[in-house]
Amino acid sequence: MSFLPERTILGQLEIIEVYDFYDKPVLFSCKNKSGLIFIVICVDSSDVAEIWLYAPMSSSRFKNVAQGKVELRDIFNNAEDGFVYHVEIPYEDGINVVKTFNRNEIPDEYLPELGQVIQAEDNCDHTNIETTSTQKRREIIDFVLQFPEEEITEAPVGDLGLILSSLQETIDAIGQIKLGKSESHIIPPEVKQKTQVVMSGVFSGSFGMRLQGSVYEEDSLGLGESFLGQCLKEFIQLINLGANTEELPAKLNVLKKKTAFKYTEFLTALTRIGISKLHIDWASPGQKVQMGEIEQETVFKVLDVIKNTKLRAETEICVNVKLTQISYNRALRTVGLPFSGCGGQGDTQPLKQQVSFVNLRSPRQTAKSG
Repeated sequence: MSFLPERTILGQLEIIEVYDFYDKPVLFSCKNKSGLIFIVICVDSSDVAEIWLYAPMSSSRFKNVAQGKVELRDIFNNAEDGFVYHVEIPYEDGINVVKTFNRNEIPDEYLPELGQVIQAEDNCDHTNIETTSTQKRREIIDFVLQFPEEEITEAPVGDLGLILSSLQETIDAIGQIKLGKSESHIIPPEVKQKTQVVMSGVFSGSFGMRLQGSVYEEDSLGLGESFLGQCLKEFIQLINLGANTEELPAKLNVLKKKTAFKYTEFLTALTRIGISKLHIDWASPGQKVQMGEIEQETVFKVLDVIKNTKLRAETEICVNVKLTQISYNRALRTVGLPFSGCGGQGDTQPLKQQVSFVNLRSPRQTAKSG
C-alpha cells in the first residue's frame, strides 16, 4: 500500500519534506505537478483503511508553516480555501476515496493539539540560525543552491559531493595558512580537526543544506572568534569579492596558491551542477548573520580572473650535509650572519671568537672553496 493517493483529483503527488515519521511518514508536505502544495497528516485508521487530511495552501503560507509561524491546528482548522481533503487509502488494493470537508466540519479528534508547530529547524530564517548557533555553540552555515527552476528539491549526488568536498578542502587550506603552516606541506590533522564541517540537515528553497562546525574552539588572542569562524570569514569574503580584478588576486596572494587551487575546484563544481546562484548565511555564537552570494555568471568571471593571476608560491628547502673530513687551522676571526638551515633564524650581530677553518674533503677529491 502506498501512503500517497494515486489517480485522484489531488493529482500526481511527490514529497517535499517529512516532519514526523512512524513506520512511514505521518506528517509531511507534498505537491502535485501543477505546483499546488499540501500539508498532510495521518489522523485515523480502521481495519480496512487509513484516513489522512490534506490541507492545500499557497507558497507564501507554506513558507510561514515551514518556519514555525503557523500552528499545526490552524493549518487545517483555518485552511486558506475554507476546506481540506479527507482521504481514505485502503490497505488492500482498492479505490482511494477523496472527499472535501469544510474546515468547520473537521472532527475535533482529527485536529492536532493547540500550540504545536512544525519543527523546521533547518530553514534559512536569520533569527533561527542565530538562535541555533548560540544554543549549540557552533558555527552554523545555511548553504543554498538556487536553480533556474525555483521548486527544485533534489540535487545530483555526484555533483553535490564535489561541491561539499571542495568546500571543505578550501576551508582546510585557509586554516593551514591561518595557523602559519607552510602550504607546501600536507594539511596536518590538527588543522583539519579545527576546520571540519558536518551536514546536519537539508531544506527546500531551492536546495538548501545546513552545515555546522564539528568543534568550537576560541582563538588564543581573545577576539571572541573560533578558529573555524576566522576561516569562514575569509571564505565569505572570497565569495563576496566576486570577480574584482584587484582585490581578489590580492586576497588570494595572502591566502596562498593552495587556497586558490581549492577555491577554483569549488567554483568549477558549482558550474557543473547548473545553479543560477549560490547563497550562504553564516552565524557564529553571539554574532549577527553574515551573508555571501555569487551568481553563475560571476562564477565564470572569477575563474577567468584566477586563471590570469600570478600567485606567489612558497617552498621550504632543507639541505642535508655529510661531513667526511676535518682539518683545523686555528685563527682569530670575526664571524657574522652564521648559516641558518631549514628556515631557522641566525644571529645577525658580529661575534669575535676563536674559530677553526674547516676543510671538507670527499673521499675522492678535495673541494676548492669559491
